[in-house]
Amino acid sequence: MSALEPQVVETFKAWLVENGAHIHPDVQFEPVPSGFNVIAGNNVPADTTVVAIPFSLAITPDVSKAALKALIRGADESHLLDSLSERQLVCTYVCLHQIAKDAASTSQAGVLRHGPYIDTLPSAEKLRTPLHFSSVELEAFRGSNLYGATLDRQRDWQAEWQQCRAVVSVANSSWGEAFTWDRYLTASTYLSSRAFPSTVLSESPSLVTTPSSYPVLLPGIDALNHARAHPVSWVVSGTKSATPLASSSSEPSISLVIHAATPRGSELFNNYGPKPNAELILGYGFSLPHNPDDTIVLKIGGPSASHGSAAGGATGGEVGAVLAAVRVQNDEEDEDADDEGEDGPSIEDELCAADMLAEMAQSLYDRLPPFPPANAAEMRPEVLQMLEHYLEGQRDILQSLIEFANAKEASALQKAREQGLDIVAEEDEEEE
Repeated sequence: MSALEPQVVETFKAWLVENGAHIHPDVQFEPVPSGFNVIAGNNVPADTTVVAIPFSLAITPDVSKAALKALIRGADESHLLDSLSERQLVCTYVCLHQIAKDAASTSQAGVLRHGPYIDTLPSAEKLRTPLHFSSVELEAFRGSNLYGATLDRQRDWQAEWQQCRAVVSVANSSWGEAFTWDRYLTASTYLSSRAFPSTVLSESPSLVTTPSSYPVLLPGIDALNHARAHPVSWVVSGTKSATPLASSSSEPSISLVIHAATPRGSELFNNYGPKPNAELILGYGFSLPHNPDDTIVLKIGGPSASHGSAAGGATGGEVGAVLAAVRVQNDEEDEDADDEGEDGPSIEDELCAADMLAEMAQSLYDRLPPFPPANAAEMRPEVLQMLEHYLEGQRDILQSLIEFANAKEASALQKAREQGLDIVAEEDEEEE
């Protein structure tokens, strides 16, 4: 065992191997304030498989439900599990490892078999998602979309927790009492920050979620932190190993291959895919400076309009789609609006849509909280940094939307002049 690694990591690595997984000998766990970083104990060359686990070691809804059924032994009660979502099943399974870990008979029966993995996960006080912010820290985000998303998530997860606690109480009333909101929040945060979509456990592994996919936890593979655009692959092996460290058994396994060479002492990274800071903060508890994947949600009303549109920082097709959605809303609200002809929307429609988009973006921009906030001294440095990164991206996107809308308005006015139309810009009307 490396001098950097505590006993809990040694136990976890031994558990992985005992259950058919493989971990590269140069993979070392380094304790840090947030939990563990995974570093290279020696130079790790490019295209190295750092960890491989059999599918059976994943924590899936089916694995969780089977364990919970074994705990809720009464046939009349176990049907209650059918009311729980895939998320709730996994979170309840994780929670019960902490609640029931002293029950030797349960552990020996293999019902709750992921204890060595769960013991390596960060404790609640180390988590930094918005639901773990202090009241002062969360208040600093008021006025942003992220503030509202945090309140929505808290409401939804607390409703889930109440339902799960009721089911657990059927199995054991003392477990039900121990099934606290804090425990469920911690398990839910593990899922939001570490889970992969089930599509990764397929012949063609993918991080793309689908309507039928569900969250799964992959012990060992989920230990690596995120680096944007870092070259990695997930390789699924079947009866014959496709990678040096993949399982040699007939059971399918999934391997994480890092394609960039990593020098000794440097951190080994995974790649969670392109994610905006709003998602990174809400689900993971960290942010990236100058994140090119940042988005913003615009609430666009109207009976046939979508509930929202995500606009990137560039004024390209995505922003054009937002403008089109605004135009549709404007047409639906205005019964006298001209129908779009073969040559596209009328100049009046273009002007109205551009003006509406500019007003919407400016309103969101004006509502964003200031930085630094008045109570910055009462915030933890890592939370203050997340606020800075988040606001930086939101302001950049909204400014680009305003500039795009103004350019569209100027273009429409120029077309009107060329066609000899007498159209007065709204700001000219206000001056009169």
